[in-house]
Amino acid sequence: MANYTGRAILASLLFVSAIGAADGDALFKGRCTGCHGSDGKGKAAIGTPDFTTAKTQSGISDADIIETITNGRKGTIMPAWKGKLSDEEIAAVAMYLRSLGRK
Repeated sequence: MANYTGRAILASLLFVSAIGAADGDALFKGRCTGCHGSDGKGKAAIGTPDFTTAKTQSGISDADIIETITNGRKGTIMPAWKGKLSDEEIAAVAMYLRSLGRK
């Protein structure tokens, strides 16, 4: 439980620090569209999620989004971006993913 709480606090701090620090939209378009589509709706053929739906948005926490971007998902094509993107850039992409659910 303490680890989850720590991740939630870290996620909150990263979201705050990402404001103005990195352009999540540009990062997403430059690194993620091959698998997630330019509109964030995912690609059914490869099983990537549709980030524009309420179901997807409500089914994942901010900390889980950051964890997935940072460390990837074993057994899937989702790579780890740790060491390739800064913490601020990862947080900016996570914020951008959240914005897709509000469009």
